[in-house]
Amino acid sequence: MSKLSSPSFLAAILLMLVPAFLLGQSFNATLNGRVTDPSGAVIPGAEVTLTNIAQQSEAKVFTEADGLFSFPNLKAGNYEIKVTAQGFKPYVQRGIALAINQIARLDVSLEIGEQTQVIEVSSNVTSLNFETPVREDAISPQTLEELPLLVAGGPRSSATFAILMPGVSTGATGAAYDARVNGGLTSGDEAIMDGVTMQQGYMSQNGMVSIYQDFPLTPDMVSELKIITANYEPQYGSTLSSAIVAVTKSGTSEFHGGGYEYHRNTVLNARQFGADKRPKSLQNDFGFHLGGPVKPPGISKIPGIYSDRSKAYFYVNYEAFRIAGGVNRPTLTVPTVKMKNGDFSEWVDGEGNLIPIYDPATVRVNPNFDSSLPEGPTNSRYLKNQFMGCDGKTPNVICPSDPRLQNSLAKAWLKYVPDPNKPGIFNNYLAPTPVPDTILAQTNYWLIKGDYYFRENDHFAATVWYQGAPPKYASVFPIQIASESMSFPQFSWVNRFNWDHTFSPNLLNHLSYGYLNRNEGYGSVNKDYADEFPKIKGVAKNDIPPTVGISGYSGYGTTAGVGGRLNTTARPTNVVNDLLTWVAGKHTWKFGAEVRVIDGTRRENTNNAGYFYFGTSATGLPGFNSGSGYASFLLGAVDYGDYALRTQGAFYVRQRGYIWHVGDTWKATPKLTLSLGLRWDYYTPSYEKYNRSAFLDPKGANPGAGGRPGRMAWGGNEWGAASYGARYPEIPWKKGWAPRVGFAYAVNDKTVVRAGYGIFYSQAFYPGWGGGIDPNGFNTTVSKSAVAFGGYAPAFYWQDGFPAPDATQIPPFINSTKQNGKWYPQYRPLESNRLAYAQQWNLTIERQFGTDTSISVAYVANKGTRVPSTIAPINVLDPKYLSLGAKLNDVFEEGMTSLNGVPVPYAGWISQLNSGECSPTVAQALLPYPQYCGNIQGLNENAGSSTYHSFQAKVERRFAGGLFLLASYTNSKLLSSGADNTQRDIATWGGAQGVISPYERQRNKALAGDDVPQVFSLALAYDLPFGIGKRWMNSNKVANAILGNWTISTVFRKSSGVPFYFRSGYCNIPGQFGMGCIPTILKNPFLQDPGDMDVNKPLFDKSAFEPVSAFNYYQGKGPRISDYRGQSYQNQDFALVKDIMLVKENVRMQLRAEFFNLWNWHIFNAQGGWGGSSFTTDINSPDFGMWNGSVTNPRNIQVGVRLGF
Repeated sequence: MSKLSSPSFLAAILLMLVPAFLLGQSFNATLNGRVTDPSGAVIPGAEVTLTNIAQQSEAKVFTEADGLFSFPNLKAGNYEIKVTAQGFKPYVQRGIALAINQIARLDVSLEIGEQTQVIEVSSNVTSLNFETPVREDAISPQTLEELPLLVAGGPRSSATFAILMPGVSTGATGAAYDARVNGGLTSGDEAIMDGVTMQQGYMSQNGMVSIYQDFPLTPDMVSELKIITANYEPQYGSTLSSAIVAVTKSGTSEFHGGGYEYHRNTVLNARQFGADKRPKSLQNDFGFHLGGPVKPPGISKIPGIYSDRSKAYFYVNYEAFRIAGGVNRPTLTVPTVKMKNGDFSEWVDGEGNLIPIYDPATVRVNPNFDSSLPEGPTNSRYLKNQFMGCDGKTPNVICPSDPRLQNSLAKAWLKYVPDPNKPGIFNNYLAPTPVPDTILAQTNYWLIKGDYYFRENDHFAATVWYQGAPPKYASVFPIQIASESMSFPQFSWVNRFNWDHTFSPNLLNHLSYGYLNRNEGYGSVNKDYADEFPKIKGVAKNDIPPTVGISGYSGYGTTAGVGGRLNTTARPTNVVNDLLTWVAGKHTWKFGAEVRVIDGTRRENTNNAGYFYFGTSATGLPGFNSGSGYASFLLGAVDYGDYALRTQGAFYVRQRGYIWHVGDTWKATPKLTLSLGLRWDYYTPSYEKYNRSAFLDPKGANPGAGGRPGRMAWGGNEWGAASYGARYPEIPWKKGWAPRVGFAYAVNDKTVVRAGYGIFYSQAFYPGWGGGIDPNGFNTTVSKSAVAFGGYAPAFYWQDGFPAPDATQIPPFINSTKQNGKWYPQYRPLESNRLAYAQQWNLTIERQFGTDTSISVAYVANKGTRVPSTIAPINVLDPKYLSLGAKLNDVFEEGMTSLNGVPVPYAGWISQLNSGECSPTVAQALLPYPQYCGNIQGLNENAGSSTYHSFQAKVERRFAGGLFLLASYTNSKLLSSGADNTQRDIATWGGAQGVISPYERQRNKALAGDDVPQVFSLALAYDLPFGIGKRWMNSNKVANAILGNWTISTVFRKSSGVPFYFRSGYCNIPGQFGMGCIPTILKNPFLQDPGDMDVNKPLFDKSAFEPVSAFNYYQGKGPRISDYRGQSYQNQDFALVKDIMLVKENVRMQLRAEFFNLWNWHIFNAQGGWGGSSFTTDINSPDFGMWNGSVTNPRNIQVGVRLGF
């Protein structure tokens, strides 16, 4: 466990000692009101007593001169209020239910009369918010219990129900993990458990990633969950979208407990669409809970712990999750039987034309090449001999007697590679068994909470949440070539301490401390099978099988970034915050600050045996569609390879966050309440504890590049000339002022109009899950790229071993010239500490009908600025240079001073690149930083923007009379130029971003990849009106046993399809331009209706796009994201619940049957923004427009039993 650094620890202590200047993220509720007489005149000095039913604790205040009273800092739960005043009848109201963070209003009109004549009322407070402009929605404990909640790859997660709220979209899926709120960033929301953020240390993730997936809170752990979606109070922030607030359960004055089991089984599932059988799927979620007072039954007092003035309570929940298999078999790409044997006669393009395969050993310069003519099969700058079989007459066949096939290292892998079981050369293998999509397949969870009420003024609460899991070994391919990452034992903690202190009835303080950490280990599933495979000479260590990547095919072995014997991380976050609330007449003031100590430890043992990538270049030629990655693999012709060398075993990431705010809720008139606030956010850039981190200094002179700007530097001052002089490259930005303003106007006691505007800053994220730390120089990745013949000759043949590294690749090597001629150093833009921010504004009208039903309509907008992006790399060429055509690929030779009118950038440049990782081409020479390969993309670039406008409506009936209803509708449009995700590089994986030149930056603004114009959600729970205490059959015990105590519930969700985006895999543009080829859409591209189609036929019309042949030194003018959408998403879940009362109704047994995807709908729409599409959208692919096997889960049934007392 990491410890607080000394300065931060002292700062935290100071914060505790000066509460008047502190801020917390209090999760407590507030009850405000006014006391009047029958004429409407205010009654000052009335005594108002509020009693918490569960803990039997009281709070007492007296009304002010204007009749107002306020109870801030209340635990969510059920309350009773009593109001007394001289000359008036006492007033008692029961049935008051306060939600977390709710600001409720209860006005009381007293009747003239005797003190013995008590007026008693049983009703809840209004569900309308008359006090603030905030938009928020709560999910009550009863709702959490009644609605169907799927055990799907992990324990039941309460946060799942957040997707039911207006303004929440999930892209092409219904997964809460993909939730996006009011156009904010996916994975960029804030999750708060018991008053403290769930930020995961240096991992740059929070929100749904934390509370739904990594640290799930099940319904038996949570008393209530609320999602705050817009214009929230200044005590909340560090997000551009929403805050998900959860409060864990507490014990009460009575003992309550129970046990439960939820089970899914193969025999209860429907068959996956396109599959011939149901795969194995077994899942169990089981556990128990117990809570109550800290005293044995029958004992009224325990000195110092439980008495009339001091009370202690406990709550414990244990939950276990077990899984084997899954419901959806993945579709992969494997080579055909012919291809495995070197016969590539099936290797054809979308028109059925043979894609030629060439012999890399025959590469040579074409003496007749004319760079003034288009490059193509008849005018290629290089020549190779096409493979023609043993007889010299069979195109694309490698003769079986070829020594490279005879002695191919690939044979060791091929004996484990399955043959296709579906037609075609892509997406042709349906795996027999799914692998659980979770690293926590066998997990135990504990929640332990204690509450201590010390006299009337202090409440202490401590929470411990724990998660533990053993290693997981599972794979789709045979384990010897498994590409999955195994999880070593995972140990996670979320600890909380809260202290509420009442100085006086109008001055209260809430102090919170939180600790969160996840100790996580990863490794290669096939790590124990090193002896099954060749030992590649020259790598660091052959302790695991080498990792193989093949263009267009599923790879073998865990990817180089994770693969290894054991790689462990820790991500501790320590947080101290405090909230001081001062009620001063018509004003409710809140003051405070927060300190976040954000740390991380990275222990790596990855990629010892090497990563080897086989692309199309070695067996292809430039200027036209040619080559095959699998042919290169059979021949051993590596396009790129690397392995790791280390001198340091651990690195320590450090970052700090400092926040303060002040807010005032001003009851300006009986009908008008104003909310004013100001928040300040500052997050330091991340740094390594011992300054062992390298980065690009874009302005520093590079002594190995003729003094040109752009050198490699290391943080701090201890590295001599290579020192940067600061611990991080960014300029610290301390101007994160965020004003908030809004109002709530009560038209009458049933109608309220609310509006607000505010600025909201995000955290300082570092994409890539590495905290922005690069150990280059101490630990080095030795790499070798194809350079000769413009990269169309292999980098090396792996049967010959990895080429010996040069001196700069052997650590430790601390020198500003280290990466010259190689891939650029990590780049953190100097201005990127300026936080991303959103401007939010909304107008809401709410109307209550009866006592429990309300309707809300709203206009909600969100404008994002400086959001994470991949649109502004700094080492790219202006598209105007495309006019040079094939001359861009001309290669400088030793001794040249210029080529095609372009001078050599500096002396020694040619030899530097020839021995490095990219070719000394004309295009490379024209770059701003010609000493570096690659586009120099900023790790934490935040140059994007977004705009979101929406109409939102909600109808809600609180659980009353046996009925709960929540219906929400959102009509919106989201435009974005950013990555739409805090992990901005996710958007580049599927080609959604990073494909437009920064010189054409305006083309980036388009529909967001997960834009969903319309979303409708419905949640309903209904107690059937049969049996004792119900409307019908209420006197017959037999009828009651059969028909009584049944509840039905359902969740329905429907949303528009996400937009498609189209690319050309053939794109003859040098990489120095940093852009892809985007075809212009010439007409309606659909051959079929996406909502009613035959998946065995293509969805798209290839003639609706520019031809592939156009993309020679031309990037296309199509949209980054098109306006054409896929199939709409819809899903309905249904639950049938039977309660059986046992042991004189003190014990309840509940039987449950839950149906997920009740109607077995099949939706063909993978996440378009960052997970690709369910259809091939590469116009160069022979499978263009065809379904790739991605489909929603089939119907599955979950049964459960609960026992409670």
